Amino acid sequence: MKLIIGVFFIVLMVPAIAQEPTKTAVASKEAAIVDEINLSDTDIEVFKEQTKQKVEEFQQHIVTLGSKDQPAEKRNMAEKEALKLFFKGAEMQTSIIMPDGTVTIQSRPMEKYLARLKSLPYTAVVIKFYDLVYISSFTKGPDGRYYSSATVIQEFTGFSGDNLVYKDVTKKEIEIVIDLVEDKFFNEKKWRVFLGNIKATETKKA
Repeated sequence: MKLIIGVFFIVLMVPAIAQEPTKTAVASKEAAIVDEINLSDTDIEVFKEQTKQKVEEFQQHIVTLGSKDQPAEKRNMAEKEALKLFFKGAEMQTSIIMPDGTVTIQSRPMEKYLARLKSLPYTAVVIKFYDLVYISSFTKGPDGRYYSSATVIQEFTGFSGDNLVYKDVTKKEIEIVIDLVEDKFFNEKKWRVFLGNIKATETKKA
């Protein structure tokens, strides 16, 4: 009787053990499929145009956030919409020219940077952007995503009353990420453009 029970348990355990390799095989197959999915040259050109649009949209949100003349509701909305443009975990580098002429750079999570921008200690802030300077070629990373960068020039001016307190011009490099994400509405994966980390590569007095 003990022998029969033992055999019964072994029979029950075998299917359960056999399931694990199946799950692993499925996961490996899915990873291989994703790795095989590539963007065509035509797709890349489309995403370059989308990159320009995303960068311009972000610039508009930054101008709104920096302007203390705008209603609080509009500035709060600009903050929320700006965050939607970014890849999760993106950071912003800010730079400031010190009295001795040296440049101090600090990195902050994007949400903290945007919140801080709204509350800068100036009575007025004016932010201007020059035309998009350059978008590098997209290259596929080992994670299956495509990466590029966009370079922009930003002019920042801070006032206290009618007096100009601070002004600089900074070249910023924006990381661009194209990721394959799940579209819940269509129940399929689609490529999407996100903005990533933004670096301050050069800052000068204006």
